[in-house]
Amino acid sequence: MNIIRELEPLDEYVAREFTPKPYIVPPGVERTHDFYRWGKPNDFIAMMEGGGNEAAKEYIVGIVGGCIIILLIAIIWFFVIVCLKVSGQQKVGFLAGTFIKTTKSLQSSEGKRDGANVEMENENVDEHESMALTNSAEEEKIEKKFNAKVMLARIVFVISGILVIVSGGLFYGKGVASFKSSLNDVRSGIDLVQETAYKAIDLTEDVLKAQDDVETGLGPTRESVDAGGVVCGADSQTSAQIKEIYDQLVTQVDELKVLIDDNLANFGDDLRQLIKITEDVDSSLDSADIFFYILIAISCCIIGIILAMLVGVFFSAKGVSNCFTRCITNVILWPTFTFLLVLSWVFATLFLTTSIAGADFCITPDVYVTALLNKNKDKFDSAIFAFIIFYVSGCTVRPLAEDQVMEVLSQVAAIVNTTHNFSELVGNMSVAALAQICGVGDFSAEALQQLATLIHDISHVLNRSMVGLLDVISCGSFNPIYTTFVHDAICTSGVEGLTYIFATTLTISICSMMMIMFRAALYPVKESNAIATNETTQEVSKYAESPPNEENAEDEDEKVVT
Repeated sequence: MNIIRELEPLDEYVAREFTPKPYIVPPGVERTHDFYRWGKPNDFIAMMEGGGNEAAKEYIVGIVGGCIIILLIAIIWFFVIVCLKVSGQQKVGFLAGTFIKTTKSLQSSEGKRDGANVEMENENVDEHESMALTNSAEEEKIEKKFNAKVMLARIVFVISGILVIVSGGLFYGKGVASFKSSLNDVRSGIDLVQETAYKAIDLTEDVLKAQDDVETGLGPTRESVDAGGVVCGADSQTSAQIKEIYDQLVTQVDELKVLIDDNLANFGDDLRQLIKITEDVDSSLDSADIFFYILIAISCCIIGIILAMLVGVFFSAKGVSNCFTRCITNVILWPTFTFLLVLSWVFATLFLTTSIAGADFCITPDVYVTALLNKNKDKFDSAIFAFIIFYVSGCTVRPLAEDQVMEVLSQVAAIVNTTHNFSELVGNMSVAALAQICGVGDFSAEALQQLATLIHDISHVLNRSMVGLLDVISCGSFNPIYTTFVHDAICTSGVEGLTYIFATTLTISICSMMMIMFRAALYPVKESNAIATNETTQEVSKYAESPPNEENAEDEDEKVVT
């Protein structure tokens, strides 16, 4: 029997030409990074070293102290609004919350009751007519000024409401959409990492299995060929050549086992640890989704309330007061709207804090990721940690682990070449010829030929697995995933989205506070109860409307004297 067959060519690993994309700090990141911090440091590396050291505390105080200004402004503003409300309409006007229309000329006449009576007693008809005209002009001037204030308050209220609605649209269209896009990119990066890691795990297991198969295949064959464990022990040149190649193959397989145990044995475990880390990150993203859905719900509620208030301003301008307007001013404005406004201020502060921390990280993200990895170095047992550092650093310096894996590949290639020589030498003979040369029986000779075929096939599986593994863990495979994951998703879309969210939330908060300041626009104008309520004022009005003749004047004189 002859098992002559075409030998499979050796698959060689060809490193791909790859140049990592350089990281350019986005302008928005630089601006946010320079945010005022009361002289505290803005180096994010302090957070990487842990929250217990003094540098980390200084960093936290700086970032929180800078952001707390926003919250302090809100608290002071709320306090001012309450003080204006307590001061009352007479002191602060419509800023107290309502418009009250008064006629200053009549009130001044009321305040000068006795003087008016004396004048009416002593002055003639022309003086009374002049007084009536003066009062009328003054009333018209006061009314115009009052109407201008009402119009101004309603315009400011409406413009603030429109700005809140526009900011709410930008909050979702620019901020939330950008940040959601960032989260989706992060998820895509996580999926790619997991997919590549699982592929590397499969290839690593293929390598380990193929190595075990090669080692397992050699042992029983030696025992079956010769009780002394010598393959082809006859005294001939061909027999010595077969024995030499076989012994060389056994030595190479033993050396491969040592190399794999030293360099690849824990590859799979470390890759599974990497997958677990990405799964934890993915779970955190689910929590972020819930948080943003809550924010969207709050924004929609605020916009709905604003629309209702704008309708209320229309009714107040028409002087209409009904159940709808009372619902707006009593049920919506103070309890619900104020509560949502407080939440907006709190979220604005949180978004500012998060965006500043994100900008600090994104100034030099590779440095901070490397520091974070080194902090968790004890979680990795194999060379995969060195490869991860290699990807993060932009593939600038080849890790020693890559040379070690290449050494494994070289040993596999040597085994493939040896199996080729062994297969060519043994496979080109008939079973009878091989038995005669090796001095064994036909059964043992046939087993030797089967061994040559088996070792040849397994060695090629081993070689293909190693070539595939090297390709998967190359810089060209993992670095683009990392740059998409960190540079693009987190440092570009993420920080930009947080900046938009902060800006729009702050605008919503400020404009909503303006609406509360000018809330008098929601109420119909009230008439003052003090107008034309006493007898003297009525008399002045009577004289102003119908000047007395001389007889009436004399009668009035007599009445006063009496």
